[in-house]
Amino acid sequence: MKRLFLLFAVLVFASCKTKQAAVTSVNAAPTDKQAQEIVNHHLASSPAFKTLSGNLQVTFDDGKNQQSLPFSFRMEKDKVIWISAPLGIAKMMATPEKVQYYNRLDSTFFDGDFSYLSTLLGVEVGFNELQNLLLGNALYPFPSTPQQGYIHLLPESNQRYNLKIEDSTPIQVRYSLLPDSYRVETTEVRHIGSSQKAVATYTYQQVQDILLPLTLLITASQGDDSTQIGMELKGVSLDKDLSFPFKIPSGLKEITLK
Repeated sequence: MKRLFLLFAVLVFASCKTKQAAVTSVNAAPTDKQAQEIVNHHLASSPAFKTLSGNLQVTFDDGKNQQSLPFSFRMEKDKVIWISAPLGIAKMMATPEKVQYYNRLDSTFFDGDFSYLSTLLGVEVGFNELQNLLLGNALYPFPSTPQQGYIHLLPESNQRYNLKIEDSTPIQVRYSLLPDSYRVETTEVRHIGSSQKAVATYTYQQVQDILLPLTLLITASQGDDSTQIGMELKGVSLDKDLSFPFKIPSGLKEITLK
């Protein structure tokens, strides 16, 4: 159970660099005009809604252990991400300011900011990265000046638009975008000079007039070791009044950094 909740802190992108992850427009990308147009189409395709709710089935497989659990999932865009296991056995709520989590199965809880998860994972993790990952947005903002990095338009494959993002860090990010919707089909994050790599692959569903992820398969690998986490989102409702109940039960042990 704890492993699955840590997923929502972008566990599989532990090899990624520290970046701010707001979705912003591109004014003067240091690349050719076609690449800039593709980037702007992608940013314009970001799902527009106020609230979202649905049922989330999450699977975990690291080659040694397999696990599958259902969750209730709610989001108020840019404000709250909330998940709950059946009967409230475990819950997590994330806001831009903090993360709260409890698990009755192992009698633990956490109530603090993202610095705990950043230390745990070895990389700074924020609310925006988590939201972008769950919605099928580009994980990081695109560079808009040469000082921030470069956008390379790669040859098309299977009619997908392929972009490679490079900057001064040892991390390389690639996106494959669908030709009609400009939504992300795959995100690949690779640590140059090592065998660390994470790939997120999406399929989509249309809910009202927007595209939202139907499935998300994340594969994180290092050398011969590989972990897969799958998610399937069903029963989606948009823009309804939602509550985000969260209260840490008494008698649980707080998770603290050592």
